[in-house]
Amino acid sequence: MKEVQITKLNSAVTTSDSAYRSYVTSAISTDTQRYVIVDSDEMPNINMEETGKYSVFDIANWFLLKGEMTQKKLQKLCYYAQAWCYALKGYRLEDTDYQAWVHGPVSPALWERFKSFGYDPIRIGGSVKVKLDAADEDLLEDVWDTYGDNTGNALEALTHRELPWMEARRGYEPDERCTVVISPITMASYYKSIYVGD
Repeated sequence: MKEVQITKLNSAVTTSDSAYRSYVTSAISTDTQRYVIVDSDEMPNINMEETGKYSVFDIANWFLLKGEMTQKKLQKLCYYAQAWCYALKGYRLEDTDYQAWVHGPVSPALWERFKSFGYDPIRIGGSVKVKLDAADEDLLEDVWDTYGDNTGNALEALTHRELPWMEARRGYEPDERCTVVISPITMASYYKSIYVGD
């Protein structure tokens, strides 16, 4: 297993709320499925004290530069970026935890920033630059290529069939509020177990 890399946070300028605009569109969910049992002997070595290489808002801005999307979709893309970074690189990409909310993994900080949009899509306005290492940008491109064509509802359905969210929700009713943090160890193990790349 790779050692955890400690790097300083991104120095990119985070945009204010006024840089984001919303408008109404429709989304059609698609069917998704996948469930794999994780081998407990394959637990990765992740430093839980790590603050994260980038701000979650920098990662969110990177995805928003790809196009407008609902907060639900943005939350899931940022979650998958964090999860796949744990699985493939062994370090914490974003300075946030994801909780097992009713509609899937949610970063409370990201939710707080965009809660005023409700179900309306968000689009980024003005000039925003996000400075990422090339390897991290490659990871985000892979996440976008894998999940970017899905709606927020489809991504919610996918996370509901995956072990990290299910494990954190254990003991909760389907519509019950839950703020349990999804385990980075489980995220890393699970997504590594389903990885089919090189």
